[in-house]
Amino acid sequence: MGLLVGYGECIITPSPDLKLDLTGYGFYLDRKGENVLTDLKTRALYLESGEDRAVFISCDLIGFSIDFADGLRSAIAGREGLGMKNIIISCTHTHSGPAVQPLRGLGAVNEEYLAGLKEKIISTVDLARRDLREARVLYHKEILEPIGFNRRLKRFEPIDPCLNVLLFERKDRNIFLANYACHPVVLGRTKDISADWPGELVRYIEKGGDNCIFFQGFCGDIDPVTNMNRWGMGREEDIELLGYIVGNRALKAKRYGNVIEDPKIDIIEKRVRLPLQVPSKEEIKRDAEFWMDIYKGNRDAQRFIEEWLREAESSYERLREKPYIEDIPIQGIGIGAIKIIGIPGEVFCEYGLRLKERYPMLLTFGYTNGLVGYIPVKDAYRDKRDYASYIAPKIFNVFPFSQDIEDTVILEASEILERI
Repeated sequence: MGLLVGYGECIITPSPDLKLDLTGYGFYLDRKGENVLTDLKTRALYLESGEDRAVFISCDLIGFSIDFADGLRSAIAGREGLGMKNIIISCTHTHSGPAVQPLRGLGAVNEEYLAGLKEKIISTVDLARRDLREARVLYHKEILEPIGFNRRLKRFEPIDPCLNVLLFERKDRNIFLANYACHPVVLGRTKDISADWPGELVRYIEKGGDNCIFFQGFCGDIDPVTNMNRWGMGREEDIELLGYIVGNRALKAKRYGNVIEDPKIDIIEKRVRLPLQVPSKEEIKRDAEFWMDIYKGNRDAQRFIEEWLREAESSYERLREKPYIEDIPIQGIGIGAIKIIGIPGEVFCEYGLRLKERYPMLLTFGYTNGLVGYIPVKDAYRDKRDYASYIAPKIFNVFPFSQDIEDTVILEASEILERI
């Protein structure tokens, strides 16, 4: 028997009655989820080829901590009789969903919701396993008219214009796996719950009776074009338009997809260290003063800086002695000639562009098996006001990543991809 493929899904939308904190878009916004525009879902794709299996999970959420992802992957692996490396869990990164990871200033995590979420994800995997049927897999790559722009440089390049699609053809229906890089931040600071444009992409494809699972790409520096004119003021019709554009192109896989012969599954996961820049105590104080001045008049942002400063001072000696974060999973998956790289961060698109030069049939998954913050390119560090390089680290890891992060991640990812 060849490749077996199964699909499952479960709604994970929190009740508006709970008024859970939504996460993203700024500090201490007190955004409570009061209205559901579109349901949030967790989806699972189960692959089995001979003795080899892989479980792909995607959630309409902003991202998980590595600790939470590890615990969830371990639980699923134990139930399925698999190694943890065989479980891939990712988030689409919508900013219109509940807080599920402790992030300074970005909403409180509701532990009851988190516990229920874990059970729903496990149930979704059960559904996918029970749905296993024989399938063949096709690969298609489509260049899109841009739905995103480079928000750091405020122009249309560099972006990753490539939509990657895996089409699993079964006798009863098709299952699409779509992978594209663009932040799901169309709506802005509303109190609406929404899967944003990736949810609309899935809905568009599923109108024809098929299923679809979406994996966010390396979109750390890519925003939707709606933000180019009016930041954070998109509407439902904008979400529908972007979802239609990507979904319409994804459907081309039915006509133009190429069959992947011998879709053997191969998975490698490596735990790595990512280097940090740990400044002197004097530099930390100057940095705090710098940002307090920039945020003059914005009390919520200043509160964020004050809280960061206290943590920076309390963790200084520890991080000075060990200037890195460790046990960070980088995952490579092979399905025949197809390669996938999963990184637990908001990776800048240039990483994907560099890797795809060497591996043309590569899918890039960000926000995978955790979220440790932005992973910028070296050039971004030149601007001391750059959000991804200097403010976002204060949310995640206290201090910025070293400018060597680009070389480190590219090297580690390349070594993994060479082995699958």
